[in-house]
Amino acid sequence: MTKYPLAAGAAAALILLASCSSSAKTSKTTPAPASPGTTTSATAPASSGITIKNFAFTGTLTVKPGEKVTVTNMDSTPHTLTDKGGKFDTGTINGNGGTGTFTAPTQTGSYQLRCTFHPQMSGTLVVQG
Repeated sequence: MTKYPLAAGAAAALILLASCSSSAKTSKTTPAPASPGTTTSATAPASSGITIKNFAFTGTLTVKPGEKVTVTNMDSTPHTLTDKGGKFDTGTINGNGGTGTFTAPTQTGSYQLRCTFHPQMSGTLVVQG
């Protein structure tokens, strides 16, 4: 008769462990090292992405209209990269190498960036054809 409580306890433990798995949209990845000849300046194409480090964006980043942009958060605290006009938003990007993405607007121009958690963080995304 003691088999049933033991089996019920084991089933409950399995359900608890399964419910603790993560399904977050952000991931923790290590960026690939730059190969010789790769540009990593703040005005590089979006293939180099944007890095958040020391509560700052890499600066003005120039991308093509509609281009997918990857943002890597090297700080230990979560951040976002959000257009002040609401055109794009990465959502929450976890710290310590977490990444998020957004699609650049299709209209050319300059877009003011901010972190919704840390309003003092700002920058400019330039979209040009």
